[in-house]
Amino acid sequence: MTTPPATYTLEALGFDPSWQGSAIRAAFTLDGTLDDFTLARVSAVHRTRCELLTCERGELVKLSAPLRSVENDYGEEEYPVVGDWVLAQPIPGTGGETQPAEHKTLAILPRRSYLTRPSATRESADQPVAANVDMLCIVEPCFPEPSIGRIERYTALAHASGVQVALILTKGDLVTADQLASYRESLGGGMDAVLTVCTDNGYDPAPVAELVAGRTAAFLGRSGAGKSTLVNALLNPGADPREDAAENRVQATSAVRDADGKGRHTTTSRQMIVLPGEADSGAESSTGTVLIDTPGVRALAATSDSAAIDETFEDVSGYASACRYSDCSHGSEPGCAVQQALADGTLDPERFERYRRMMAESARLRLRSQEREYRQSNRAFTKANKAGRRTLMSIKGRSN
Repeated sequence: MTTPPATYTLEALGFDPSWQGSAIRAAFTLDGTLDDFTLARVSAVHRTRCELLTCERGELVKLSAPLRSVENDYGEEEYPVVGDWVLAQPIPGTGGETQPAEHKTLAILPRRSYLTRPSATRESADQPVAANVDMLCIVEPCFPEPSIGRIERYTALAHASGVQVALILTKGDLVTADQLASYRESLGGGMDAVLTVCTDNGYDPAPVAELVAGRTAAFLGRSGAGKSTLVNALLNPGADPREDAAENRVQATSAVRDADGKGRHTTTSRQMIVLPGEADSGAESSTGTVLIDTPGVRALAATSDSAAIDETFEDVSGYASACRYSDCSHGSEPGCAVQQALADGTLDPERFERYRRMMAESARLRLRSQEREYRQSNRAFTKANKAGRRTLMSIKGRSN
């Protein structure tokens, strides 16, 4: 079991000196000082409430707050998401001797990163995943066979958010050594790190713990990939998270189907978990390591950020930059370097087809987003126009 630190500080939640300046500025904007507010980090968001984590007298304290939007620096209303740093104040008349007071969120500190994923439906609005993430960990099982298309889409999301990306292949003991080596080579392109987790000789999370040490890491993957099992192993090194023991199941897990290796949704909401640091440890300190476990994703749309897709497919975009025409569609145009690479066999046709599909989907998403923004702007203009007419008629003493 991990030995928790003797005392917790905000640094255990990922706080560092650069956040201090943002917090002081936000407090000044609210006509106060930092001592007038509670500095906390959003650990979970539900339909009407959000959970906050802060430190008091060396202990982690969980607070509850109504889910409400707050105005950001640009005058826009936004809702807190998991990973946000916020300033809050107690709501008078709530709480008691054994229960902390309810808190009201007053400010969200400017985000360093904002990880979103497009809706797989026809809705054009992105769905928030987490804020202030340092690394996106793509958790992909070796059985059934990993989906390179899904991994590429996750990688594009990471590039669009400006965060590092790592691939964690789970259930490596269910395939041969040659298959595992092939997966690492074929799927690891463009990754900051590639790790393999096997469960045949116990469950050793040390390589993953070293990878995420001191960072806020979000775990994304399909249902049954082993995200929650991995989080449990990181919280309880030395214990087998597969054993049916309450202390080993910080996150609920469930079995997958034997026929196809697929699982069902067990984690139903995003949750931020603080990984305790080990005192007097010779290894790299894990203080400030924060894990964000997310529900399994069954369908994933392409990001609307075409530059992030180009970054994910650096080989394709490299050939595209050498085309004769800047607006080349990589079809039948003369001087197309992409078609030449396909003909020479230096570019995989299946990879190019995935790139082409993602780019087309990205363009459709941008178009739908622009249409939605136009409709919202038009509705806002109509509403303001009606309000202006009512005010004018009132001034003239006439009813509208």
